[in-house]
Amino acid sequence: MGKTTGMRVLDDNGTVEMTLEEKGNVFGIECTLTLTVVGKNRPNGMQYSEGRGILITKDGDAATLTMSGISISKGLPPRSSVRGATIFNTQAPKLARLNSVVCVFEGEVSEDSSYTIKDWEWK
Repeated sequence: MGKTTGMRVLDDNGTVEMTLEEKGNVFGIECTLTLTVVGKNRPNGMQYSEGRGILITKDGDAATLTMSGISISKGLPPRSSVRGATIFNTQAPKLARLNSVVCVFEGEVSEDSSYTIKDWEWK
């Protein structure tokens, strides 16, 4: 589960930078994720986004990540469905498996900018 906590407009074309914060689990370990995403509007009403973030477990282990995805409008912004992929990098032994994982994700964004998201390991 997450929420958009900040937003900046970067240009006259509607390119936006968003800061997202999530709470969840990775391999059954509680964690938080902070992510900065830059989204660019497409002519068909969709938005393409790329971002970088850091995942920190409750034990203090960390992993960085890069992601890319698309948002499909579901009415008035920010309500949308999101789909994409994430790649991780970590030095933490407990999270080492992330170094060989590509995750695909999907989620739903609500009117209040909160969202739910689910990741799957792409095998």
